[in-house]
Formats: sequence, C-alpha cells, structure tokens
Amino acid sequence: MQAKAKFYSAGAQGYFAKMVRHFSHKIPVTEGDGCVRLEFSCGLAELRVSEEILRMLITAGTPEQLVETCDVIERHLLRFAFREAPMPLEWQSLPKHD
Repeated sequence: MQAKAKFYSAGAQGYFAKMVRHFSHKIPVTEGDGCVRLEFSCGLAELRVSEEILRMLITAGTPEQLVETCDVIERHLLRFAFREAPMPLEWQSLPKHD
C-alpha cells in the first residue's frame, strides 16, 4: 500500500534537512537515488526535495500502518513548519501494483 503527498514551501529544503536530521537519531535513515528513506516500524517514508517542493512517498503493509506512517511524517513536518501555519497534507492513495 502506498500514499503520496507534496508540501510546497520556500523552506522545503530546510524542512527536508530538519526531518532527516531529526529521524536519523531515532530510526534507520538511508540516502540514495535522490531520496532519503526513513524506515519506521510501521512503514517506509521516502522523501525527495526540489526547489520549493518536498515530496513524500509512504509504503506500508496494511492500511493501518499506512495511516500511522503518514501521520508520523505529517505531524513532524507541520510542527517544523509551524511559522507558515501550514494546512494538513493532502495524501493521495496510489493503486496497488501486482
């Protein structure tokens, strides 16, 4: 199961760096292929940043794990970006690949 979201901000690169730094103290974080992978017990978050867009792709085994992983990423991002008074992210479910 997968979901994706985008966060538009002039500070996208700073939020990306802050999230990577924050989570690297708590969970496995790997870099490669132009993205950073955050390995949570509930799922995998892949973050990519370009100019003013932070892209997030979440992969999890169950709907509950997907919601939990999206929630962790969203709560942290919105907390880091509080000065911008951001709106909640709009997560888009992706079709299953068989």
